[in-house]
Amino acid sequence: MRLFLTTLIFLIFSISSNAQFWITSVTSFPFPANDCDIVSIVVDGNMSSSNCTHTSSYLISGNTITIDINIICGGIGLPVITPYNETIILGTIPSNNYVLIVNQSSAGTLLETNTSSINIGNCCASNANISLSVSSNCLGEPTSFIDLGTLADSLVWTDNGVVFNPNPSALGWIYIFNSSGVHNVILTAIDSTGCSDTNNLVVTVNDHPEILMSSVPATCATCQNGEAFVNVVSGQMPYQVLWSLGGTLNPLTGLNPGKYVATLTDGNLCSVSDSVLVGNSVSINEYKSHDFLIYPNPSSGNIFLNLFNNEHNTINIKVFNLSGELIENRFFSGESNTTYEIDLDLSKGIYIVKVNNFTEKMVIQ
Repeated sequence: MRLFLTTLIFLIFSISSNAQFWITSVTSFPFPANDCDIVSIVVDGNMSSSNCTHTSSYLISGNTITIDINIICGGIGLPVITPYNETIILGTIPSNNYVLIVNQSSAGTLLETNTSSINIGNCCASNANISLSVSSNCLGEPTSFIDLGTLADSLVWTDNGVVFNPNPSALGWIYIFNSSGVHNVILTAIDSTGCSDTNNLVVTVNDHPEILMSSVPATCATCQNGEAFVNVVSGQMPYQVLWSLGGTLNPLTGLNPGKYVATLTDGNLCSVSDSVLVGNSVSINEYKSHDFLIYPNPSSGNIFLNLFNNEHNTINIKVFNLSGELIENRFFSGESNTTYEIDLDLSKGIYIVKVNNFTEKMVIQ
């Protein structure tokens, strides 16, 4: 009996000496919270006996939120500290900086008051939501940004940090990038309060392939033994060649003298077109509409040059590499419609030939 009374007195003393710990914590969820969120307050506390229960209620008045925790004890129980956990759902509340007051009472007596604050922010009305019809295209082709529900009072577009302005379209926006490479596009949607949302997309813009056309002349005006060839300077493999008269061979053989057009499409599905003249090594004067003719092209370095409608007594032939460096510079005296045999000691590659004021591409192989 003495032991029971000693324990009871000790428990009562412990409870009275720790009254400031009836409420142990007050937290809010979510954190941080906005005016479109469902806000909950979680209260952890203690009750004075094992036979106690708790109820809660709340009141929002102005910028004050008051939560009352009422402890009810009945029947016979042990006078021991009993923890509790209570979640109070406030729902959506207007944006404001609130004073949060939690009161714990028992039998009409206030046990403890906990005061804190809770800030409710504004939900952003902006929404940046776009997609790409294709994530990769060719230089000079339009890129389409499809609108998936963008909401804003103003929009800011940046390409690798530089502001640009696409044109609106029925499905969204269209823009033609002026440089190849990887473009990191960020759309920022901003509402009237300054709240913003972003959407990030990556666009790859590929260069068009570069080609040089060359030919081997037919041996006569009606001979079908000329050739046309597409020389690929740059581009993503694999390559596909399509000639305007049909066929995909490269070189294209069995040709009459004349002009032939080819389109090369590379592995990025980027295309380029160019034309080449297949000459007539016997009746070369049939092609006087052209400035000059070099054949064969490609060649091993030994070429024939025929210049039409030359207004000068001197013929100047210059050969440049693709870097623009002058490799050969020769002068000849003669008249128009004369064939010159020239031996160029050049390594294999693609060159630009300038005869007086006219230029042509030449391949040494």
